[in-house]
Amino acid sequence: MAIWGPVASVVAGSMVSVQSRVNGALGVHLGDPYGAALVSFGSGLILCVIGVLVFPAGRRGMRALPGVLRTRTVPWWYLLAGVFGAYLVAVQTNVTVLLGVSVFILSLVVGQAIGGLLVDRVGIGPGGPKPLSPYRLVGTALMIVAVFVAMLPRILTGSGEVTPATLLGLALLPMLAGIFSTVQTAWNAAIAAAAGTPFTSTLMNFVAGTVALVITVVVTRSVREAAPWQWPTQWWLYIGGAAGIVFIAAAAVLARHIGVLQTSLGMVTGMLLAALVLDVALPTPTSLVTPVTVLGTLGTLVGLVVVTLPWRAAPGFVRRIGRGSP
Repeated sequence: MAIWGPVASVVAGSMVSVQSRVNGALGVHLGDPYGAALVSFGSGLILCVIGVLVFPAGRRGMRALPGVLRTRTVPWWYLLAGVFGAYLVAVQTNVTVLLGVSVFILSLVVGQAIGGLLVDRVGIGPGGPKPLSPYRLVGTALMIVAVFVAMLPRILTGSGEVTPATLLGLALLPMLAGIFSTVQTAWNAAIAAAAGTPFTSTLMNFVAGTVALVITVVVTRSVREAAPWQWPTQWWLYIGGAAGIVFIAAAAVLARHIGVLQTSLGMVTGMLLAALVLDVALPTPTSLVTPVTVLGTLGTLVGLVVVTLPWRAAPGFVRRIGRGSP
């Protein structure tokens, strides 16, 4: 798992960039970003239900869930982790069109890096608290700086009618989603560990998220005059749910083995690489790829190496960090 864990997290992270591009476009076609978020989460829920019914591990996990809750192996509110995922998808469909995939991923990455440190330090995940070695801190800081470098051209130039100041203001929404995402990953990992399979955590994630989005759609469409949804014919606009399943299930498994921080940072790298490929291969009006963008993206890979390699940290430093001492 030493090598394959980070590699798998990179692949899983790339699904977030794909999902962001798809859900943003679907929101434009439907004329309702919250409706697009519901379609994405709802399709993922259908796939999860099929998976749980088809695979024996899925059925075993669901049979084990009542006992897990009864014995309080995990708190019942962990089942609400999907609400954080619903917030992420809702922000995707609302903000990606304005920010572009690159700036959206920038903000999400910063939030995940910060959230990953906090979650691992507090010990929300099933692996318990993890010491913050100097290499984890330096690697995280390096990745945050590299992300800003990668996305700096888009921030400076703005996006159409959106000014750089407005971009930074909107960027706070996906940044918050990134912090929530690390908590979601930790809660899902705890459920998967207790139930013995990621099928359970993934299904419950999509149940909670779908319910939250149904309520959101009903409320938003009732308070304003909403036009009927215009369903697009492009099949790829409906793969957001499948991409979310890969991301959520992989995160639940990987967090148990390599920690929430390393899982989050590996996914960060996948997000950036995929965003770069999408902006080059399938550019949109908000796409902007420069040598600075490529340089910053490569910098995130260096930061990932610093975090994931088994460096030997100074014992005194680890003890001081573990106690919260200066």
